[in-house]
Amino acid sequence: MRKSGGLIFGFLLAFGLCSFGQHFYAFYYDVSGSQDVSVNLLNTMTSDTGYLLKVYDAWGNLLWSKTGILTGYEADYYVLSDYVPRQDSSWGVATVESDNLLIIGLEYMADGTVVSIDTISQGVPKLDPGVPYWLGAYYTQAGDITTGVIVMNPWEVAVSVTVSIYGPAGDRLYQMDVALGPYESEFIDLEAVVGRGGLIWGLVDVMMTDLPVVIALEYYGEILDVKNATEYYF
Repeated sequence: MRKSGGLIFGFLLAFGLCSFGQHFYAFYYDVSGSQDVSVNLLNTMTSDTGYLLKVYDAWGNLLWSKTGILTGYEADYYVLSDYVPRQDSSWGVATVESDNLLIIGLEYMADGTVVSIDTISQGVPKLDPGVPYWLGAYYTQAGDITTGVIVMNPWEVAVSVTVSIYGPAGDRLYQMDVALGPYESEFIDLEAVVGRGGLIWGLVDVMMTDLPVVIALEYYGEILDVKNATEYYF
């Protein structure tokens, strides 16, 4: 009986959260300090599509939202610093809901220069209630590169996940439980928790249940590189 009730609750929750549009996307942004992001929304269909873009700060507060309509194959773009205040907490998750499939191009900037480009083509996945799923990405602390991990909650309800960091031999170097309020984000500085060195690289592994989070990795070296990961691997 409890299992059946959980399935019904999970279905209703997912339906309610995604009721604006058929497709739901989430990704990382940062306009704190000297960083900025250009968000490019690309309609992949011949028909018109409505969209709703929302940007939240690290604590889950809504900073800005925008609704729009794209005609067939049309594109819109927004440089987020034009709309989002530059402050220490102006980083975290941005979400897009749309009627039709979109491709989202992200240009990450530092000091006014584009330093990294990423593409979001997959929506936030749906999970079977009560079943664990894993989201993963590559990190490196070798050489002159170090990595920051951003875990983001794209939902209006709280979520909890477990983040594990593994070395190349499969040994777990670090683990932490992360509880996120609605739309909240958490930053993990891997240099602080696992150090640096030629043998410190491998898998960032996030276990989640019921509702998925999304993650991004910032690779710090001569230039900044940013990659999002939204689709679970198992």
